[in-house]
Amino acid sequence: MSAQQLIVPAAETGPRTPVPRSWANRPTLVLNANSFMRTLLVNVLREAGVRDIILESHASRAIHALHECAPALIVADWTDQSDPDEDRVRLLRRIRTDEGSACRDIPVILLSSPRPRSDIERARDAGASEYLVTPLAPITMINRLKAIQSDPRDFVDASRFVGPDRRRPRRERGPSFKRMADVDAGLTSPMAAARSAAQALAHETRLTGDPLAIRVGRSLQRFIAEQQTYTAVEEEVVEMHRAALAQLARMANNGDPLRDAVVSGLEQIVDQRRHAR
Repeated sequence: MSAQQLIVPAAETGPRTPVPRSWANRPTLVLNANSFMRTLLVNVLREAGVRDIILESHASRAIHALHECAPALIVADWTDQSDPDEDRVRLLRRIRTDEGSACRDIPVILLSSPRPRSDIERARDAGASEYLVTPLAPITMINRLKAIQSDPRDFVDASRFVGPDRRRPRRERGPSFKRMADVDAGLTSPMAAARSAAQALAHETRLTGDPLAIRVGRSLQRFIAEQQTYTAVEEEVVEMHRAALAQLARMANNGDPLRDAVVSGLEQIVDQRRHAR
């Protein structure tokens, strides 16, 4: 440890501004236990401009590759493993806390089926750069790679957290958008605000990993996408979806087995409203 490091504790170091990355200079490490998924990821990464790709199926080999080739990026599967050595969140913490490694600040993308919010927050707190839900659309991966390459987040090295800044920067393009408040200010239309809100709610429900909540989010998104105007009638349907989500959360906490009936009833009402117009 250098004298400077002794003088400045990790807890007091501020975010380090990263340098935009180029996939041409360093390889990308793909860690995935499924050979078919490894092949798919290679194709997507090639399309995104990644030239050099290293494939590994086990965490121990991935750690070895980190020290051998210093990759620019890690794309790893995130499945429930009986072997603790294959736990991807544990691997992530190991990467972020290895003070002797030149790779502790590289972006790490985790790929997984929908997970509860608590799992996602655990991965974020361990230093994950991105979490993408599978099955994965290639354009989603390509867009995320472009964002990592051209607009990287600051890297935080502190006593209680090491990893990319968990606060995503807001880069406004034009007037700030606050949905219905902006409607009152004349910055957007009620319909555009409703569609944006529906899209945000659908995204939030996907992050919960709850299949029933996801159905509610999709139901609202489909309904709003079909509307041409946003009146009190559409607003009532929106509030029905929000109320259903709140009821699902209460029933989950109480262990109520009839949560499916809530979503099925909501979907029936929405179908009736759609056909009545």
